[in-house]
Formats: sequence, structure tokens, C-alpha cells
Amino acid sequence: MRDRSSEPTTRFFVLGPILVGFVVLAAFLGKEVLWSNSQGMGPAFTHGHRRSALVALTFDDGPNEPYTGQILDILRARGVKATFFVIGENAERFPDAVRREIAEGMEVGNHTMNHPYLIKERKREMFWQISETQDLLREITGVTPKWFRPPHGFRDPRVFRVTERLDLNVVEWSNMPRDWTRPGTDVIVSRVLNHLKGGDIILLHDGANLTPGGDRSQTVAALPLILDGIEARGLRPVTLSQLAATGGRGLRRYWKMEELRQESSETDEARGRR
Repeated sequence: MRDRSSEPTTRFFVLGPILVGFVVLAAFLGKEVLWSNSQGMGPAFTHGHRRSALVALTFDDGPNEPYTGQILDILRARGVKATFFVIGENAERFPDAVRREIAEGMEVGNHTMNHPYLIKERKREMFWQISETQDLLREITGVTPKWFRPPHGFRDPRVFRVTERLDLNVVEWSNMPRDWTRPGTDVIVSRVLNHLKGGDIILLHDGANLTPGGDRSQTVAALPLILDGIEARGLRPVTLSQLAATGGRGLRRYWKMEELRQESSETDEARGRR
């Protein structure tokens, strides 16, 4: 009769490493998809040069009145420029707010049409979400966005293929006070300033996904205090493009695209002089 007493142990030694491998792989992929600082899926701008005296101030999910307008009032009064990642459907609802952002020297980025979990979408839907927003913002403002922030920060290789096709650069963040949870003005301020470093990309919210009038009063109240704290630390808030010009993490493709834009501009100028 065949002795089967050793089979469970043998089966464990065969399956054990495979299961461990799957767990390790799943953990790695989860980190690369979800962790804002990861570069495994593709180049994402996560922070500027750490010796820089600059930080980038960014706002997601707008425009959303009255809060976007209130934030712009504060920025204008302080002479500060920032970057706004706009949801397409909100831009359709408040096009004048987007025009004002551009008119006042802010930078406008692409944040999809309706803020889905992109990694759950098919590539065709993913392309539509990003390209439709790109076309809409160009139509509203006359300016073509160069930055894309994936909703929730989630990305996979398909996101990078789509953004490369559309000449967009993916950006994440390095300083996030989770202001959308409305933890209180003082908490938002302390979360930003307690961890603030040169080169930071600060993520705040002027919108609440697709909720019209979503309450961002705490963020508005926190903004002047955050600006005071940034200045007190000898730092200066700027747009993403201004921060990127000083260097940083995840900019390899951005620099290549900027070189191509410069070459194209010089070629157009040369043709115009003929």
C-alpha cells in the first residue's frame, strides 16, 4: 500500500513559496498603485528638489463655488500662484472660475471628467476621462494643461500610456493634510506645517468630488495660516511648473516633453520669420 503520510508536508513545501510569492507580488503592486511616492508604474512628479526654497500649492476637485472663488481671493491678495486640478464636470458647471484661475496666473491641471477610480476602468473609458477633460479645459481657457493628477492618486501602466499619448505629466504629492475629511482648521494647518519641507507638493481641496457647494470652508480658513507658516519657514509657494523647473523626483519624462515643446516652438518661430 502506498504511504501518503508525507504528502501534506511535500504539498506545503511546493505551494508555500508560491503563496508567499503571490503575497509579496500583491504587496508590491498595491504599493506601486496606491503609494504617492512610487515610480514603479511610471514617472510621477512627487516632490521638488529637497534643497529648494519652493513648495507647490495644489488644489483638487474644483471648481466649486463659493470656495474656489474665496481661495482665489486669498491667493490674489497674497500674490501667490497655485495649481488647480479641475474635474471636467465641475468645469462645465463653473467655467468662469476656471477662466479666472488662468487669468490670475494660476496653473490648471487635468483631474478627469467625473473623478472615477481609473484603475477599475477599461482603457477606452480611461482615455475618454482624460482626453475629454483635456479638450474641455482647452476650450474653456485656451490653454492646454500639461499636468494630470489621477483621482485618489491611483495609477497603473495604462494611465501612463494614456497620459504620454496626450502629452500630460503625472503628478502626485508629498504633503497631504486630508482636509477633505474636515478635521478642523487648526488640524489642517498643523498637518501641513508640522511636516513641511522644501520641494513639497501640498495637496488641498477646493472641491468635494462632484458635490456642488461641497463644504471647503475649513480649507479656506486654513489657507492664510498655511501661507503664513510657509513664509515663516523661508519657503515660497509656486505652481507645479515653477517647482519642476528646479528639479525633483519623477520628472524624467517631463523634461523630455519640455525639450520637445521648446524645439517645436523654435521651429514655429523660424517658419514665421520666413
